[in-house]
Amino acid sequence: MRDSHIVRLLEDKPLAGLNADENAGIELHIAQCSDCRRAYDAARVSAVLLRERAAERTEVPPFFKTRVMATIRERQLSPEGPALLRMWRAARALVSVMATVVALLMALTFFSQNGGSQLLSAEASDGVSIYSPEYVLLEEGNSDGEGLMYDQVLATIYDGGEADEQ
Repeated sequence: MRDSHIVRLLEDKPLAGLNADENAGIELHIAQCSDCRRAYDAARVSAVLLRERAAERTEVPPFFKTRVMATIRERQLSPEGPALLRMWRAARALVSVMATVVALLMALTFFSQNGGSQLLSAEASDGVSIYSPEYVLLEEGNSDGEGLMYDQVLATIYDGGEADEQ
């Protein structure tokens, strides 16, 4: 035991579970090693504190047993609600939050796009879909003149086709 410290031995076994040889080895070792002596003293103090705490008795207040038994009887006699009602009690907060979020999202969807609804209605009256190739290439909805002209698109298509053939 002189070459090894006793901390592992103290952690593995309680002091009351050590045999005579282990106790003798510990006594020899702690005479020379101050770190192990502190660990041994702490283990002894802990063992004493645990033993004293386990020996303490707490007085039960009068009528404690009566109150506990009355509560148990009351719970046994009270009828449980239907399963659907119990489930609703558990989930009502979640359901109400989800309904609020859905209502908020619907309101934002319908009331936040003033200009977008006008653009869609104008395109719907012309019969041109905003997803059609003509709309995307020619940007018919763009009124600032930055869109491509028919001649430019056709020249690009036909000039690109002749370059491929050569």
